[in-house]
Amino acid sequence: MNNISPQTRLEVVRHYLNNGDSLRKTAQRFHVYYPTVFKWVKLYKKEGEAGLLSTYKRPWNRAKTDLEEKIALLKEKDPGLTVRDAKEILRQQGMKISIKGIWGIWKRYGYAGFNKEEFGHDFTGYTAWSKEAKSKFETAKKVFKSGKVKESAKILNSIPSLPTNKLIGKIPDKLLNWKRKTEKMSCLMGEIPPHNYFKKGEKLYKELKRRKLYHSALRIGVMEVVALAWIASSEKTLEKIEKVKQIINSPEDRHIPDIPRRTSELLFGPRFSLLIEEGIECTRLMKLKKADEIADTCRRLLRNRKLISPLSVLQLGIMYMNLEDYRKAENLILPVFKKVDEKEKEQLKLRLANIFVAKGDWRTASRFSRDAKFGAWSSLSGKYLFFSRLALIKGNLQKAISLCIEILSQLKKEEFDRRIFSGFFTIASAYAGLGERVKAKKILTKILPFFKKRKLKKYIHIIEILLSPNRLKLKNKKSKTRNQTAVINFLSPFPDCHLNKDLLPSVKLAHLVRNGNYLKALSFAKKKYLMLHFYRYLFFFPETIIRLLEKGKSTGLPRVILKLPIFNREVPVYHIKFLGSQIVYKNQKYLEVKLPPKNTAFVIQLATKTGGPGEKIYLKDLYNNFWPRSKGPSRNLSHLLMRIKKALKIPSHLLTISSKTGCPSIINEGIYFTTDYQEFEQILAQAKALEQTGEWRFAKREYLRAFELFRGEPFKKMYDNWSEQMRRVILGKLEDEAVHFAKSCMEHKNNTDARKVLKRILKIMPDSKEIMI
Repeated sequence: MNNISPQTRLEVVRHYLNNGDSLRKTAQRFHVYYPTVFKWVKLYKKEGEAGLLSTYKRPWNRAKTDLEEKIALLKEKDPGLTVRDAKEILRQQGMKISIKGIWGIWKRYGYAGFNKEEFGHDFTGYTAWSKEAKSKFETAKKVFKSGKVKESAKILNSIPSLPTNKLIGKIPDKLLNWKRKTEKMSCLMGEIPPHNYFKKGEKLYKELKRRKLYHSALRIGVMEVVALAWIASSEKTLEKIEKVKQIINSPEDRHIPDIPRRTSELLFGPRFSLLIEEGIECTRLMKLKKADEIADTCRRLLRNRKLISPLSVLQLGIMYMNLEDYRKAENLILPVFKKVDEKEKEQLKLRLANIFVAKGDWRTASRFSRDAKFGAWSSLSGKYLFFSRLALIKGNLQKAISLCIEILSQLKKEEFDRRIFSGFFTIASAYAGLGERVKAKKILTKILPFFKKRKLKKYIHIIEILLSPNRLKLKNKKSKTRNQTAVINFLSPFPDCHLNKDLLPSVKLAHLVRNGNYLKALSFAKKKYLMLHFYRYLFFFPETIIRLLEKGKSTGLPRVILKLPIFNREVPVYHIKFLGSQIVYKNQKYLEVKLPPKNTAFVIQLATKTGGPGEKIYLKDLYNNFWPRSKGPSRNLSHLLMRIKKALKIPSHLLTISSKTGCPSIINEGIYFTTDYQEFEQILAQAKALEQTGEWRFAKREYLRAFELFRGEPFKKMYDNWSEQMRRVILGKLEDEAVHFAKSCMEHKNNTDARKVLKRILKIMPDSKEIMI
């Protein structure tokens, strides 16, 4: 029977049922035995097409299904049960089954016989495929492809245990039994939003616990914890971890209360995953002593294993990344990089890239970032965050700001606490690197109350240190008031903070930099791979570096960092305000400049398109925009450039015309430009990010700051094509955001601010059809 192909069997049965031939005639027609056709028809009527398509033959000496399910249920109801305990229980019930027999059943049902080199969050990844599972799964795939979803689900439900596969995710829940629903949750991780995933998982978790199916509840609980870490506070995640751990430690339904409990090796996967998640959440709550203890426990657990799963090592590496011990993280993750599959490798690249960015090695970071992909529930904000950090250590401050604006604009609610500090801090660091420390500190001052409200201690510590005065700067003053002395003493509670274990390394480093312990700070940053943090902190406290440079001493910093305006006061930094009449600042000093409209338009375009060194504008674009009909546009451009360089006091060698790239262009050779429109976009992104979390009070304040940047109509009396296009874009954005703000104000019963903003915008756009008061 099993030597004939499944399709032939199905064809024979269909012929018999549809054509009215007898069993004997059908057997003769297809050259098979008469009893065989009888068996096929009987099987078809009992199990449908699935019975005929299946090639699996149950071994003659295998235990009956009812007995197997009873033995499997022992493990399901008591996850910590060992095979010896199970044997004792069955003996007391009058059944003699060997340890090998129990183990074989548990392996078939997914409770034992794991691939220990694949241990991770996903239990289906380390569950072994049995012959029965392989055979029936292939049959189910064929049936599903033919459009028979119910029949396919019926075959899947008959499999004792089903490892990782994509088919189960396509079957509706209502057609699946509790085993397949549990396995489907692993398939859905990262495929649906974490809020929906947790809600779905919690419903199944409660159902499993109600039915006393604790082993499956444990597996669902682990996956719930992973999801909860994305969407809830650390306190709530830790509460869930404790509840799930209770299933391992003290199940509600013990089979033999007098049998002493042993720690089952079969539960290593969920136990290890829960420990990792607990350690990460303790780190976020600044319970660092406990987090370090958990990390040591996990390290010891792995060291004592004969077979170590690369995924478990990766989990520990991620925990060390959260603990900001990037050196240990690199030593753990880099060796397993070659051992994981291609899909995991693509996701691992981004983690390694982030380690090397933190280390300050931007070349290696760039290499790993190629073809890197996101893990479950990651979004574009993670990619932008990496490239913003990369831009920062390469000295491309303007690009870092632009990427952070994208981060804040695209933040998902579940990413907010993780990403918002990075976004705000990178923007503030970039402005500080440009020499605009007042603006940088203002950004951090505005966001500090938000972090205090959400009790995010790590970020509060760092911001308060950066906002405090430089200890050396205060010491060097000829006289100190009593208040200044108090400030110094209050802000320096950790004289040897590198020895204090109650602070994260990034916070210790901030103390060292602010206190002027430069060599200690540099050594500590290199040791812990915190060079990115080190550079950013130095932007806020540059005095030590400037003093070393003035004395001609080595700083140990890369040349690209030392060239930044904060350390090199000769580098020109221009802030161009054009959201109204043009105002120009050079290195934070007002320039009294009056330029004709065309020259003003050129300066704005220059500032917008060539914000930092190395950027360029193609000459053909300038010619087409400003002198479309001129026979000598190059002469016109030369005269215009000469006037602008003179008016803005730009050194001639910092704006050059070059044809090296094949297309003639103006190249920025060392100037930094910022604009009030860039600031408008930045503050607007901050407002939207805050609004998304429901923090309207903080969001409203940012919206009002953004609208205040508009002093009048931009590009007034400028009629070139680029200026006209930009005017439409900027005013369109202003109008849309003003309407959005007004609607949000009304939802929060705040008509006063809505009217105030709309009146302000109407003065700039009196012909607006969208704004009505």
